[in-house]
Amino acid sequence: MTDKKPFAWETAIAWKNKDRIVVRGYDVNELTGNISFAEHFHLVLKGELPTPEVGRMTDAIMVNMAEHAMSPSSATVRFATSGGAELNSAVAAGVAGIGRLHGTADRPAELFLKVAARAEAEGIADTEAAAKVVAEMRAVKERMPGFHHAQHIRDPRTVRLMELSDKLGVTGRYVTIARAMEDATEAVFGRRIWINGPGAMGCIGLDMGYEPAQLKALFIVCRSLSLCAHSIEEMTREKGWRASSNSHMVQPLDLSMQGPDNYDGPSDRTLG
Repeated sequence: MTDKKPFAWETAIAWKNKDRIVVRGYDVNELTGNISFAEHFHLVLKGELPTPEVGRMTDAIMVNMAEHAMSPSSATVRFATSGGAELNSAVAAGVAGIGRLHGTADRPAELFLKVAARAEAEGIADTEAAAKVVAEMRAVKERMPGFHHAQHIRDPRTVRLMELSDKLGVTGRYVTIARAMEDATEAVFGRRIWINGPGAMGCIGLDMGYEPAQLKALFIVCRSLSLCAHSIEEMTREKGWRASSNSHMVQPLDLSMQGPDNYDGPSDRTLG
């Protein structure tokens, strides 16, 4: 048998010993106090420090997407906390609630990449490919990730993110594709379907050089701040279980909402 070296995690991300911690070649103490967390995010995930423009845009996205009041992930973290879960477990439950329909910056990014690939494959302009893809998705009633928001209709986060992307010179091919798709919705849907926050994050992120999975990571990192806050507030402000009839409002697990009036299964029956 060929001799093998002892097991070790092989990684290009970081190393440490008794005296030092080195991240992507930089001593962590040199980084500390000299770069922002957004710049550090870029370094850890992509291996290099970002340009000033990309660093600032990354920071802007993190601020913009960190908090969104009650959403699937924040509601999940609150329910987990109300059941007595520790902070880390409750936040993990909230992160698990970030799925295909919530916090999906990676999915619109994949859609914009698909449009770009379509344009190259067919030798057509990005705007034409964008219009084709919108029409085809509409024809089969396929959801367009990154467009429309059920609560906002026109997502207020998008305008600011796109404005900053233009101002910082980040805007490139993928923001242009996203805008072309939004323009195309008017003819296809008979109304404008606006780019939402995750959609803006997706196209801007691609223009900054992030990959779809890295954009998913960016959303998870910034939204985890919110999930921590919601969990801590739930454990310090509310009673456990969210079912107390003594509360000033009806609680989501109150027995009044679990009786026969809200049941539509089989009527009472017996085994005999």
